[in-house]
Amino acid sequence: MSSNTCSHVLNVLYAVLGLALACTALWFFVEVKEITNLRNSNHYLLDYNLYWPQVIPWLFIIVGVLVMSISCCGFVGTTKRKSGMLRVHITFIGIAIVVSIAVAVIALVFADSKSSDNFIKDTIWDAYFQMKEDHDVESAFGRIERRLQCCGAEGPRDYVNWKTDFPQSCCDVYYHGWLEPYSINCEITNKLANERHGCSTVASQYARIIIKVLSGVTVFIALISIIILSVTIKILKSLTRRPRVMQAQHESESKKVLI
Repeated sequence: MSSNTCSHVLNVLYAVLGLALACTALWFFVEVKEITNLRNSNHYLLDYNLYWPQVIPWLFIIVGVLVMSISCCGFVGTTKRKSGMLRVHITFIGIAIVVSIAVAVIALVFADSKSSDNFIKDTIWDAYFQMKEDHDVESAFGRIERRLQCCGAEGPRDYVNWKTDFPQSCCDVYYHGWLEPYSINCEITNKLANERHGCSTVASQYARIIIKVLSGVTVFIALISIIILSVTIKILKSLTRRPRVMQAQHESESKKVLI
């Protein structure tokens, strides 16, 4: 495989990884935002702090956008064989390596931590108390319970003190039988509901898993960046050698004419 073909393949892979990273990070941010929107806003009027689950998705998005931009520059530079564009590409590849490793380290050291767990758990608890007074919040919290397969804030027993039955979101709503799907009676004694974990625990665990996966992808991007850097340097060297060869041929032909 030639250096140009290898560069094209690597830059396409680079762009795909950047797009996947940016889209996943954006999805993670939307999920966190959906949960934080259920909180009682009056409790956070003077809270101007930004917490890691809110910040870290944007760092991954920045890396993803940077990677996609660099891959376009590298693809065009390799196709047109422009040394100036390849030099710019090499510079930004070096920046991407540093930024990718820095974001992965920040995510694993600071975001994947107990403070993130506490933020998510406090948010879930606030939403749980808020839904007792707001039917819209209760419906939204139910959607979270269905999606995460959880029940209550700390566990299913949270509902015992103020509900006669578990909400339908704590149980499988339908069994798909031969005829038509039908609802399940989600009583307090329902085995499935009682076996589920609380949403605060499930959400914090999912957040940690997503942060680890995004960090792993970012480290992989840094490794691909190093490979692309070496291939691009090789292509640039081949371009800078050619003029000297042509110049030497020119000089030899000139000497033949003089002789």
